[in-house]
Amino acid sequence: MRCQAFSLVELLVTISVIGVLVALLLPAVQAARESARRSQCANRLRQIGVALHGHHAAHAALPVGCQEKRIPRKTPEGRQLAWSAALLPYLEQDVVAQRVDFSQAYDAPANHAAAGAVISVYLCPSVTRRADGREGPLVATPVLGDATARFAAGAIDFGGIYGADGVSPSANGVMVYDRAIALREVTDGTSQTLAVGEDSGRGAAWDGQWINGENVFDVNGQINRYQHNELWSDHPGGATTLWCDGAVHFLHDEMDSSVLAAACTRSGDETIGFAP
Repeated sequence: MRCQAFSLVELLVTISVIGVLVALLLPAVQAARESARRSQCANRLRQIGVALHGHHAAHAALPVGCQEKRIPRKTPEGRQLAWSAALLPYLEQDVVAQRVDFSQAYDAPANHAAAGAVISVYLCPSVTRRADGREGPLVATPVLGDATARFAAGAIDFGGIYGADGVSPSANGVMVYDRAIALREVTDGTSQTLAVGEDSGRGAAWDGQWINGENVFDVNGQINRYQHNELWSDHPGGATTLWCDGAVHFLHDEMDSSVLAAACTRSGDETIGFAP
């Protein structure tokens, strides 16, 4: 008895059906993967929130946003150490914290080994758009005193909220230069004030290292318009944020910039007008 083989037409129809099924399933698979990545990103921000409150319990204040910011002709060789470096002991990163020499600048040779540590909780798993100098979880960083030399520093995809640009007084957020902010100063309400937000994929030119104190930003526009100094992520439709009460919320691209600015200030007496 002869076995009946598939005809060419039947084979082509079968391949076409399989192709259609794959085309239908692929977006769903990609969406499910992104949903898992976004959930992981949110969980990492929650860990940072717990660490911020642990720091506040120990020191009666949030960490200083930037210690000794470098200012030309004033403090050109300031240490410029980040809030995210001060937070290490509260993220179970004691070994890395002990290797950081807080008496030295973030990019001084004494800190190269510690700065090169990759801190997974500081990374968003959805990052795809990387600025120049960002290589995976590392940032090629100029060496203090030798602009031609580079060392690899661990990246961070989250920045502290320095405040809202154009709102007086300046430095109106909770992560500011050379000053620690206590939660009692957040008179707008901790559930209505941002502490940390995504600003992912940055390189050295945009201060994308967790040890660099310029890892704070003055929000000036809408979400996902600019990769530097604004809320920016590779999550479709918005960015993930951490609030001063420890809550994590996803803010959508179309959020009104005036409402976002109000959420970035700690004591502007604004009402943000929505429940995030």
